[in-house]
Amino acid sequence: LRLLAKQMKKDYDLRKRVRGAMIYPAIILSVLVIVGTLMMIYVVPQLTATILDLGVDLPTSTKIVIAVSSFISNYILWLIVGFAVWCVLFWYSLKTAPGKRIFDTLVLKVPIFGPLINKFNTARFARTLSYLISSGVPIVHSLEITGRVLGNVHFREAADVASKEVQKGKQIHTILSDFPVFQPMVIQMIEVGEETGKISSMLLRLALFFEEDVQNTTK
Repeated sequence: LRLLAKQMKKDYDLRKRVRGAMIYPAIILSVLVIVGTLMMIYVVPQLTATILDLGVDLPTSTKIVIAVSSFISNYILWLIVGFAVWCVLFWYSLKTAPGKRIFDTLVLKVPIFGPLINKFNTARFARTLSYLISSGVPIVHSLEITGRVLGNVHFREAADVASKEVQKGKQIHTILSDFPVFQPMVIQMIEVGEETGKISSMLLRLALFFEEDVQNTTK
């Protein structure tokens, strides 16, 4: 129970840091979109009338801005409805297995945030598996439980496959090396842990390393 409490505290802290890191750019992007839309609706049309009265030949970039402004002004309601429908469809797609897989694949490729999410899941994988093994849970069952608590589908599949392949006599590091979501250092540390019989302590060291890395990145 002490380990569970510590695990939940670590999960909470990491999630809070990752979300906190994402909130600021999300707010900035939202404000930029709102301000840009308002400018296209109210400011650009006034400037357009003045520019057209001059009767000069406009550069391509200016024509594009005027065309975009005209489109947004004439179809703003349809754009709002379309965006709302897209948000609903996107939300429901995440509830499906294919949609979740596509999202989890794309999110890992996003600059800055992709590696951050990868490290978060790696830390959670390592800490959960370490605690379960050190508590005396059989390795196969430990991997099954770890797979159920991971958020990203690729990490979940890796744990599920490992739980099945371990029963066939394969080593964990050999199985996980087939999954590119795990960094080479993770595979090497697990290999050392298996060879020395200290896989639990090695996994805990990995968890501590990646948790600290996430904290530094979010700062």
